[in-house]
Amino acid sequence: MRFLPVVLFAAVLAGCGDAPKTENAAADLKPHMQKVYAAWSTLDAAKPAPFYAKDAGLVFFDLAPFSYKGWSAYEEGFRKAAAEWKAIKIELGPDFQASRRGDVAWVIYTLNFDIAPKSGEHMKGSARGTDVLEKRGDNWLIVHEHVSVPMMEPEKKAPPKPAAKPKTAKKSRRK
Repeated sequence: MRFLPVVLFAAVLAGCGDAPKTENAAADLKPHMQKVYAAWSTLDAAKPAPFYAKDAGLVFFDLAPFSYKGWSAYEEGFRKAAAEWKAIKIELGPDFQASRRGDVAWVIYTLNFDIAPKSGEHMKGSARGTDVLEKRGDNWLIVHEHVSVPMMEPEKKAPPKPAAKPKTAKKSRRK
């Protein structure tokens, strides 16, 4: 019984070790994400499919509609949108960042896109993205994605000019 406090103290100290370090994973994951967006740029939803987890209940936020629940919904939604396009080009911006802790990684980035619709003018713009990836076997799979376009700031109108003061007649100093 005399050793119980020593054993408990040792157990507490063992549990106070450092948390696993977060690694900078950009060197590994940037080429991976470039492949993901090159696959989307083919307009064939089957091409990016291998990069996404297929678990029921996963949520993917895209530009439109608001969200997809599960890969099959995401794939179907993209097919419908892509049916209206001749081409799309999507490229990662230069600000890509990635972090990793064990078999989980998260990436943040901006995208530049150029969509050529079958009718109408090109749609060019920028978006921002955040993905959560999980290493399964030898593959990194996206388990959550959030892509959005920043709201346009309303045009700032020049403040109204102050109303001119009515001119008043000068009073004469003569009496």
